[in-house]
Amino acid sequence: MTPHTLTCPHAATEAPPLLGEPLALEFANTHYAVRGSLRDGLGRPDHLAWWLWTCRDRFTTDLTDTALANVNEADVVHFRELRDASRRLIDARVQGWEPDSRDVAQLNRAGGLGRSWPILLWNPDTTPAIARMGAQGPLLEAQAELAHAVVTLLTTPDNPLASCPAPGCVLFFERTPPRRAWCSPGCGNRARAARHYHRHRPTD
Repeated sequence: MTPHTLTCPHAATEAPPLLGEPLALEFANTHYAVRGSLRDGLGRPDHLAWWLWTCRDRFTTDLTDTALANVNEADVVHFRELRDASRRLIDARVQGWEPDSRDVAQLNRAGGLGRSWPILLWNPDTTPAIARMGAQGPLLEAQAELAHAVVTLLTTPDNPLASCPAPGCVLFFERTPPRRAWCSPGCGNRARAARHYHRHRPTD
């Protein structure tokens, strides 16, 4: 199994949206809806491998093809636990609710998994570059990196986080620019169509 063999069937039919949000929100948005039906973009090892492969240029962790080919059910459980805790914490921040202490503990536990350090990459005919080497393996390092990204997202002052108000949508987004009201133009169109329908529907 390699990420390249996973991309075609998964990306065509079951891929979670990638909206260009910060990595923490892209991760949270792997729980999404299609026509009002909830989907889990990390439901199977090939789902998780595909998502990591697609986003790997946004990680400092070196997510090699070999590492992604070895994603297993246990990895799925751990990434989903982190994702679900992150979603609840982001929702608490958006709604102004008190967070669940278990979710805070889950995020902090995952953040402590990483034990990485910078290494120098300098090959002939290339400029010096930096990568990160991890003692715990790339999948654990990636979990830690995602947890750190969520911590940064939640603790950035005046971060304009929002949950999409379109009917059936469960995605989060950054309200930038400030007048942005939806996670995507598609959700905006659906919300306007729903409002139009309710204004003009026949009454008994």
